[in-house]
Amino acid sequence: MKNLKLFGILMIFAGLFFSSCESVNEAQVVADEFYEAYNTEDEVKMESLLDKESVIDAGIKDEFYNVFDKHWQAFGKVTSHKKYGFSTSTNNGLTTVLLKFNCETEKGSTVYEKIRFVKRGTGYKIIQYEYNIDKTIIDKTED
Repeated sequence: MKNLKLFGILMIFAGLFFSSCESVNEAQVVADEFYEAYNTEDEVKMESLLDKESVIDAGIKDEFYNVFDKHWQAFGKVTSHKKYGFSTSTNNGLTTVLLKFNCETEKGSTVYEKIRFVKRGTGYKIIQYEYNIDKTIIDKTED
């Protein structure tokens, strides 16, 4: 009986682990699309990656674009982005994924970025974006 309970617990943890990995991979695909749209200045594509409810309908889309514009002016294109951290959570039926990136830019700077995604329906959308040249700032802020 103890073996059966232990097996059940292990199966639950395995399910959670694989679900988390799948969520991170799905959000990573959206992040890759975001960086491609950012680099080509494709605002239509970028807007399609923003969460409608949290960003568009909430009226904060322009704030996102102001941050993107400041990033572009200071650093230019993102020539590479490498994920160095992630977390996932589910609250009230909504799954969110936080990905942290080490980015190299065309102006020779290293920038650390944090992108938070939410899954509504079938896909992930961006609900938060932050960047800083100081990694400790990105790592210290709320996950």
